[in-house]
Amino acid sequence: MRSPASLLLCLSIALVTLPCAVGTAQAGPSIDSPEYAERNGIQLQVESLLGKEDFAGLEALANKYRRSGETTSSGTLKLTHFYEALSALYEADRIPLGQDDPMRDRITRWVKKYPRSATSHLAMAATMLGRGMAYRGYGYSNSISAQDSAYFHAYTEAASKYLAEHKKQCASDAGWYELASSAAVRLNWEATDLMALVDEGMAKHPGNTMIPFVAAQYFSPKWGGTPYAVESMARRALETVPERDRPALYARIYWSTAGSYYSSPFAEKQVDWPLMSQGIDDVLARYPSDWNLQNFAYFACQAGDKAKTRALMDRITRPMEFHAWWDGDVYEQCRRWSREDS
Repeated sequence: MRSPASLLLCLSIALVTLPCAVGTAQAGPSIDSPEYAERNGIQLQVESLLGKEDFAGLEALANKYRRSGETTSSGTLKLTHFYEALSALYEADRIPLGQDDPMRDRITRWVKKYPRSATSHLAMAATMLGRGMAYRGYGYSNSISAQDSAYFHAYTEAASKYLAEHKKQCASDAGWYELASSAAVRLNWEATDLMALVDEGMAKHPGNTMIPFVAAQYFSPKWGGTPYAVESMARRALETVPERDRPALYARIYWSTAGSYYSSPFAEKQVDWPLMSQGIDDVLARYPSDWNLQNFAYFACQAGDKAKTRALMDRITRPMEFHAWWDGDVYEQCRRWSREDS
């Protein structure tokens, strides 16, 4: 049986017609997976605390995540999901900037109660970005009306300005750089300005992987970049972390851009597969979750590494994760191919 590369290539081409996020990574885990349960648990807790205006509870939760560096079973920071939860809550409704917005008034009351808190100010910026995305949506730019685009840019500009005004008290939280980078990508900053922001963030928070993920999206082919621009950005990010952490960061950066290529990221041969393969092993040594296993098995299959594909698929214990494989045929073809004699 031939390598599944041709099927994967066809699937990658098909995927570019799907709606994609602006400056976000690929879709998350399916609703019946443990990883989803962890992320959704944060979402529900944040929603409940905000609904009750339990600002002390929100502060305590964020402080807990910030101090501990606690992650989900896949290794993603819970503090990142905390701010994502706030942003997501505000994506549900379209309310023009400057008009009465009872939900945003809650955040204003939070800021007034905790004016020196990084969390409250980052929550304000996150909700502005969320309101902007309510207008922008996750389709291509040519599907967005001029009016909706104007509202999106107004909110995003407001968020970027707010973050700049509160940088001194908030930049000790890596969330400031995550949100500022997201705003920069959405506003289509110059690459040099974006990378200066990313470099600064990685220097202050070298353990945070979300900061370079945002930049990787900016440089990916689907958003006007090239495979080689992604590789160059990845190599630049690796210089900011200890050598032992570089393979894992490299693997996660390429994971973050999945779905952002017109074909496979391996098609142009710029990916250093031995380095990524080592990174996969390093991530799984710390976070052997099924969500990680399935995504990494998919990449091993794309890369044509039969032995690694089989080794990873043999460790999978849960049903196929759609958002890792995108197609049951791909999963089955990779599984069968990996078991063939070479």
